[in-house]
Amino acid sequence: MTADEKSKIDADEDYGFDVAGFIHVPQVLSAADVAACNEAIDAVGRDAGMLEWPAPHCAPFQGLQQHPVLTSYLEALCGSGFVMDRPPTLVADGPEGTVVPLTNGPPEDRRRLRYANYNGTRESRGVRIFLALEPTSKDGGVVLVTASHNRSTEPPADFLTGADDLGMTEEPELQAGDVLICAATMLCGVRGRPGRVIETQYVSARTRPTAGYPQIDSPEWATELTPGQQAVVGTRTTGRGGTVLSDGERTWVAQVEEQPATVAYNLDENSLPDPHELWFWDVRGYLILRGVMDEEWLAAANRAVDYALDIQDSLPEGHPSRIEEVPEQALRENDWQWPEDTSPRLGGEINRPRIGGLYQLPAPHCDPFRRMIGHPAIVKRLNWILGYGFRESTEPMCCVYPTGTTGGSLHGQNPGSHTVFNGRQLVEQTNVAWALHGRVCRFRRGQRRVPLR
Repeated sequence: MTADEKSKIDADEDYGFDVAGFIHVPQVLSAADVAACNEAIDAVGRDAGMLEWPAPHCAPFQGLQQHPVLTSYLEALCGSGFVMDRPPTLVADGPEGTVVPLTNGPPEDRRRLRYANYNGTRESRGVRIFLALEPTSKDGGVVLVTASHNRSTEPPADFLTGADDLGMTEEPELQAGDVLICAATMLCGVRGRPGRVIETQYVSARTRPTAGYPQIDSPEWATELTPGQQAVVGTRTTGRGGTVLSDGERTWVAQVEEQPATVAYNLDENSLPDPHELWFWDVRGYLILRGVMDEEWLAAANRAVDYALDIQDSLPEGHPSRIEEVPEQALRENDWQWPEDTSPRLGGEINRPRIGGLYQLPAPHCDPFRRMIGHPAIVKRLNWILGYGFRESTEPMCCVYPTGTTGGSLHGQNPGSHTVFNGRQLVEQTNVAWALHGRVCRFRRGQRRVPLR
């Protein structure tokens, strides 16, 4: 995608598509456009083949192919020269209830339609567009697994069947005329009756269409090749290809479909990830472990924070448990000025306060924090996230937010890399946060405590 193409979508949409894998654009179609499409469907009574319907019923759908808003987004995401890969059809009803099967697609399609972002240069080879002709309702809708277009591992089988969605699905609420633009490799499904929603798929000019290329007569030189050789050069000579297999000694052409990759972990039982946690970590980049701290432990930790706040006036400058105000990254990186469009609420009046020296508090107030060191539930995960021999790089601190504290600005992109090697996640560093309150809980001068990091 060129810089000119990228400029056709705004910064929020550009970032949102890269991270979440979709853009929800409201009211793309006018009321007249929506009415024309609905009238045509009512008249013909079919859910596919709209572009070939007899006139005048095909006209509204043919007009969508030149719609300026849609073409602008498609050019920005797929590049100029994009083509329709699958013609518009009405989305079929899905199963009733909360179990929603998800579509993964074969490995070949995930390569063919892949999404990638290389140093700011996007390659979105396939885009799926959902266009609502009536509002979605409580009876059903399109279900997305946000961020799954960036996945590097296979989802668990019970995740794809909908038996356990791990809280990772999202069902956008659409109004008539709204458009949902998704990366073609994003996992998606349909719940119940989504109403009238049209689905169309587009690909970049460099992508092989689903139906293949138009077939032509073979050049004379190609007729002298073996069947395996003809299959290798086929897509650029005749439009015909094929799957070529080999045992290292010979090659042959076969009608087979590649099976989804699986990983046999050569790890001992102490560093083997739970498949659901591995999938969640790969797609979302975090895990939530519930119920690690019991009520007694939580109460002791909160008493310790109260104690640290009570003794602030008696602590000398530089003491590790003395409150330190930490300016947000957005402020530090902008010459100590908030960006122009920062809301007053986000800017606040007080930089983020935090308390350190938690391991060094006098007994018994140090105990709840020392108990966090090497906790079995944490070690079990860090051994497959970081690998054996991981170490705590900094002593933790507790963030305490009085009323008027600045909001947290997005930060990240540190040098610590996140890669996949031989099917295993490898991360150079990660944060562990312990939530001492399950909800906003005000105390003293409107203060509230937030997770320990």
